[in-house]
Amino acid sequence: MSMSDEELGTLIRRHATRHSPPEGLAERIGRAVRAEAVVAPASAPVRRRSGVWQGLAWFGTGAATAWGLALMLLVTPIPPADALAEGVTANHVRSLMASHLADVASSDHHTVKPWFAGKLDFSPPVIDLAPEGFPLAGGRLDYLDGRTVAAMVYRSGPHVINLFVWPAQDAKPQPTVLSARQGYQLVHWAQGGMQAWAVSDLNAAELQNFAALLRERTAPK
Repeated sequence: MSMSDEELGTLIRRHATRHSPPEGLAERIGRAVRAEAVVAPASAPVRRRSGVWQGLAWFGTGAATAWGLALMLLVTPIPPADALAEGVTANHVRSLMASHLADVASSDHHTVKPWFAGKLDFSPPVIDLAPEGFPLAGGRLDYLDGRTVAAMVYRSGPHVINLFVWPAQDAKPQPTVLSARQGYQLVHWAQGGMQAWAVSDLNAAELQNFAALLRERTAPK
């Protein structure tokens, strides 16, 4: 059974007249209410604000670190030789995956060399190394160092050798340099105004032998 507001007020007043509250109770209740209103609401937001600012501080530190690393990557130049090595390796792998080793497939250098005429602004040396165990398999056009280059394909047993040749920026001869990328051996050098990069899954000694034979056969008279 519900009680109206008037009846509830009457009941409270009746009990209030029978039982007097302890002395000072009203004052203590008032002080407690005022303290709760002033201290508690003020302290809770402080804790929340502290947590928010701490989170923002951590976020700011992480963001600054990420930006710093990104800027370091942007401003740190990749050495030209490393960039070329990556490009040479990628083109070699691409030629194997696409089964597009040669635009002109021939073991005759008299067929391969004239094929490049009119397709390039230079005449690449095409050397027959079949007697030395590196038969010519053909040639194609490729793209490296921001330009079209000649790619000659040689074989050594089941192994494929891609030889990329294009004019060197510096006419000075450069010694043979061996490196490795993604499990492939690379050799590059410059001679006779041309730079050359050879790449294969041959072992380093065999690829260096291939490069030495080419250098010997293309050395200026």
